[in-house]
Amino acid sequence: MQGFFIALMGLPIMFGALGAVIIGSYYGPWAFLGIMGSIIGGLALFVERKVGKSLQFAEYSFLHRTLAMPIAFLVALGIIYLLITLSRFHGF
Repeated sequence: MQGFFIALMGLPIMFGALGAVIIGSYYGPWAFLGIMGSIIGGLALFVERKVGKSLQFAEYSFLHRTLAMPIAFLVALGIIYLLITLSRFHGF
């Protein structure tokens, strides 16, 4: 029965990504990044709560993971912003 629910988890992820693209095209790139960050963060929080104390998730504290996720997302946003900014410069 659990495998059935895991298989059904793909539907909200797929429709959530489609909704993020639609919202991003309407409101702009910052809304898209915010929605995608919320989807990724919410999914990671759900999986962490669902999996619980498995060997992989029990190595770090919940507070460290909760703080590390937004920091990693901001670093990824910084790298994307850097690449977009560098693409505007024309070489020789």
